[in-house]
Amino acid sequence: MTVNVHSGWYLAAFASELDGEVTALDIGGRRLVAVRTEDRLRVLDADCPHRGAHLGYGGRLEGGCLVCPFHGRRIGLGQPSGEGSRPWVREHEVVACGDAVFVRLTDGPDDDRGLRTVLKELAGSMPLVKAVERPVAAAADLIVENAFDTDHFTALHKVHRIRGMRHSTGVHGELVMDGEFPMSASPWAGRGGAGAAGAAKPYVPRFHARAYSPGVVVTEFGPADEVHVIVTGAVPDGRGGCVARVAVGVREGRENQLPMLVAGSERALTEDIAVWEHLNPRVTPRYDAADAAVVAYREFCAGFAELGEGEAP
Repeated sequence: MTVNVHSGWYLAAFASELDGEVTALDIGGRRLVAVRTEDRLRVLDADCPHRGAHLGYGGRLEGGCLVCPFHGRRIGLGQPSGEGSRPWVREHEVVACGDAVFVRLTDGPDDDRGLRTVLKELAGSMPLVKAVERPVAAAADLIVENAFDTDHFTALHKVHRIRGMRHSTGVHGELVMDGEFPMSASPWAGRGGAGAAGAAKPYVPRFHARAYSPGVVVTEFGPADEVHVIVTGAVPDGRGGCVARVAVGVREGRENQLPMLVAGSERALTEDIAVWEHLNPRVTPRYDAADAAVVAYREFCAGFAELGEGEAP
């Protein structure tokens, strides 16, 4: 199982975790610092080029630079556009969507896989809110794998019925899982929401999951006129475990559905953690035909480069 930091996207934090002007934001062994300026949030490598102090612990923003807490050196934010001798730290791409903050780490080609576009669309239609944040004593890639493990929905989460689950590769190289979860009635019926009037109609929500990295999967769930989104991410903690985060979004006018979505996300993650934290990673998996999508996910993960801890320029 992948335990190192990989290239690609991470659901790195919720906005509430980054309320200071300068905040440490490590991803596994990759030491990072988040800097909140007047107009945007920026994420950069955190090692001071002078002596390696972590700029997220005691560093301060001053005149467009980070002042190192160890020796007071002024460190530039990102590679300078012109000539100059001032030391600097590398900047990483950041996209905020509602409460969720996504960071892309890369040492090579663009491995966005289409997530930028998806987050822009969500920000305009279903901005994300925090649902769950939990430490997990298991490898980060297990969290996203769940979307492609068909049998666990019925065995672990007691989903009554699923059908048509098929995986494929999307146009941007993302991994896609499509299917349906037929239900006897809408879970929103009788709750004062839009589904109440249609309680007698069959409720056949589509399950449409797209993994954009080993650490981020975006799932749309529901019929076309009642879809909501669940974004699941995992950030390695550098000790073999991770922090799992779930964010949810609904269209305007359906905000009353958010409490149930949050509660469902908490319940499902709790059920998953009970299994993840007791898996034996030394057991060699014996995949069969039912695990085809899980195998595809593992192959997808292998397409992302493992990154070192990063070095100051």
